[in-house]
Amino acid sequence: MPCHETITCPRCQSLFECRVGTILRCQCQEVVLSEEELEYIRQEFSGCLCADCLRELKTAFKKSDSSSK
Repeated sequence: MPCHETITCPRCQSLFECRVGTILRCQCQEVVLSEEELEYIRQEFSGCLCADCLRELKTAFKKSDSSSK
């Protein structure tokens, strides 16, 4: 597998560089997700998403989680 590649985010269709070969330098590492947040995202998407979408989905999860209490 290559160190990194340009892919399209399945949620927003923007291009971003996925660095799966050097994951600690990947843009997704900017967004810290809990196991619950990861599961929430995995229910809708498979594969990599851009950091902007990960942040938006993290916020959406927090809103949905707080409204269900």
